[in-house]
Amino acid sequence: MIPRALVAVAFLAAACGTSSVTVAEPVEVQAPTTVTSSTSTSSTTTSTTTSTTTSTTTSTSSTTTTTVPLLAFDADGVPVNGQTDGVVLTTTGWVVPVLDPLEEGWRVWTPCGRHTVISTGTFVDTVDFVIDPGHGGSEPGAVGPGGTREADINLQVSRRVRDALEGAGYSVLLVRDSDQRVPIVTRAEIARALDPIAFVSIHHNAGTEAPSPTPGTEMFFQVASDESRRLAGLLYEETREALDPYGAQWFSMSDAGAMSRPSREGDDYYGVLRRPGPVMSVLAEFAYMTNPIEEALLNRADVQDSLAAAVVDAVDRFTETSDPGSGYTEDPIFRGYGPTGAGRTTNCDDPELE
Repeated sequence: MIPRALVAVAFLAAACGTSSVTVAEPVEVQAPTTVTSSTSTSSTTTSTTTSTTTSTTTSTSSTTTTTVPLLAFDADGVPVNGQTDGVVLTTTGWVVPVLDPLEEGWRVWTPCGRHTVISTGTFVDTVDFVIDPGHGGSEPGAVGPGGTREADINLQVSRRVRDALEGAGYSVLLVRDSDQRVPIVTRAEIARALDPIAFVSIHHNAGTEAPSPTPGTEMFFQVASDESRRLAGLLYEETREALDPYGAQWFSMSDAGAMSRPSREGDDYYGVLRRPGPVMSVLAEFAYMTNPIEEALLNRADVQDSLAAAVVDAVDRFTETSDPGSGYTEDPIFRGYGPTGAGRTTNCDDPELE
């Protein structure tokens, strides 16, 4: 097995541009530190008559309370990634990155990108793989013609991927293990906090693409990472091999394969490729939820197991061999520069953490 690389397999979409760091006002869930200082000022008043000059000096004291921020935000009000180390698995089922260890508990980054203090839970410093089931809660993702929510399929497949990886001897953590909304910026922070071999975010595609005799699987890799490109190619190989035997009438874009998608600025368009920073990321779309044939397949346990096994095979090849992968699309179709969520935490209500 190669030395632990910073890998993140992220099968999801989000993006925003680089911005300067500013400090946001604390919100109710935050518990900021206060520093109190006292200052003295002197003023001298001089009154003059023709015969006498009288000087009167008065002193006043004032107290100033300064709020010391414990979480940095960018100019758009989104927390800046890279501020935490390790995570806590809360007693209520959430994964929260740790800002500071305390004598009795931890100061943590909440799911909605704020900070608070908790005293119970299980601390985890690192794992081999972080699996990220895309969407969840108020964000259903794609919805199939039969009503299947992508968020539900993502979670079902992710659980099977977790079980298969653990069966192969790897340690694994899911970003969410129920129908919860987790903003993209927090998903990325969990990956950075745990420094895994791979951050795996699992998604399924949408659209009314042309019918195809082969699956329309897409794997997106980081623009500037050769290793991300290699892992994407291996995942593409293994996924196509897993799906081909089902012989469905698939949906596919003409350039389906392993590819990158740059932003206007030239970095990664998708937030789950850009925001994890030093953690290598791959974004995958396994199949099309909006094709009724594929929707039916994705609801089957045997198909989900096949996808999970494909991920394990790709990961094993990545860590144990120098296989280059294949299926690379060198000149992909331009997919636009539209908004992708940017990881914002607006309209987000933090849950009970203990």
